[in-house]
Amino acid sequence: MTSAYSIHRLNRANKVLAISISLLSLLLAFQLFWKGFYWQYLPAYLQMCVLITVFVSKTLRKKLMRIVLVVLLVAALIPWSIFLPVPTLIAPSGDYAVGTQIFRWVDSTRVEQITKDSSDLRNVIVQAWYPAGGKTGGTHAPYLDGLHRLPPNVNVLPSFLMDHYDQINTYGILNAPTAKTGNKWPVILFLPGYGAARAFYTSFAAGLASHGYVVLCLDHPYESAITQLVNGKLATTIENFQPGAPDRLGFMKNRLDIRVADVQFVLNQLEHRNSSIDSFFASLDLNRIGIAGHSLGGATGAAAMAYDSRIKAAVNIDGTLYGGLPESTIPRPFLLVESNKSDTARFARYEAGNQLLFKTFGGGYRYELSNADHYSFTDVPLLLSPPARLLAAHIFGLGQVSRRTHLSTVSLLDVFFDHSLNGNPLQMDTIVSRYRGIVRKSG
Repeated sequence: MTSAYSIHRLNRANKVLAISISLLSLLLAFQLFWKGFYWQYLPAYLQMCVLITVFVSKTLRKKLMRIVLVVLLVAALIPWSIFLPVPTLIAPSGDYAVGTQIFRWVDSTRVEQITKDSSDLRNVIVQAWYPAGGKTGGTHAPYLDGLHRLPPNVNVLPSFLMDHYDQINTYGILNAPTAKTGNKWPVILFLPGYGAARAFYTSFAAGLASHGYVVLCLDHPYESAITQLVNGKLATTIENFQPGAPDRLGFMKNRLDIRVADVQFVLNQLEHRNSSIDSFFASLDLNRIGIAGHSLGGATGAAAMAYDSRIKAAVNIDGTLYGGLPESTIPRPFLLVESNKSDTARFARYEAGNQLLFKTFGGGYRYELSNADHYSFTDVPLLLSPPARLLAAHIFGLGQVSRRTHLSTVSLLDVFFDHSLNGNPLQMDTIVSRYRGIVRKSG
């Protein structure tokens, strides 16, 4: 009786394994047919061969071999559960096709503070995302600077994971002509978070541009994870700060100040180039300039507006302010968009800095995305497969990105800047009613 029961269990286990192997074989065959060979899936290909060999062998009846078979089956699924050789970004939702151009400038008036070479001059890299006109066919912009010649790591990510990032659809046609409407376009400067490359905000920048804005996304060299300088050199993050040292706040304040100077340099470049006839810059309305950013970029953008009257409106996305602000400034529109901040004790410095910004600008608007966390406003979670994204969200706090989260954030900024820069009625309540999880809060 016991022997018959054991044989029955064995047969059932074999059937389950056979079905699993068959499904995985179909999945691998589909992947090879659809996308071709990727080295990331080599373990799955090899393990599939081993699985099939072991399964058809007579030794399958041995308990040890069954355990090995299960381990191999799980291992074969790992590449599908973690790595995305070619991530899919969130497509723009506005009425315009999107073009993009990259500008690499040198500020001859500033020595680079972060490197040790006193002959270095400050570089600032700007990628413009804008409404495109004419035929929109062409080459999509590369996702990341320096692809195929990256250093071993880009931030914490091994660069070999990015071997196929040249295939990512960025939804921006490189050097496409600007759409012609008879009017110049409002301008929004966008600043990334500390240590982040501008690439990690591609979905956001392209999405906002599709709604009728020229979005100038900055890279801050030697703080950005990776960016290419004017001379072709790839600059990576230089922390030059000792962990545990007492002046971390001073370090962050210095980096914020460097970023503010970068913003002012870009504004000067726009003014200098705006008079060029038939150039991209001639299509920009420099009387309608806003600024936005994420994390340190959001706080920097707001600080830049406090110091520079050319900026007419600012959005801080989840940013903490370091240092002070001018004692007096003219009131201007200010919007704070934030992730879930239910654990208020963790965000005392964040709250104090934003209260100073509200006071400086004479009030403003504040909206929380209750289902978002700090990384939900970036492309970073999109680099992982959905199962790995869920795991990272629960273990490491890496944000979930959904189409609804992305669209709600872009929509909030669209209606805010449409009111602040274009003078149209403010429709924030419409966005709140359209998307679940947006909570209006007092400043």
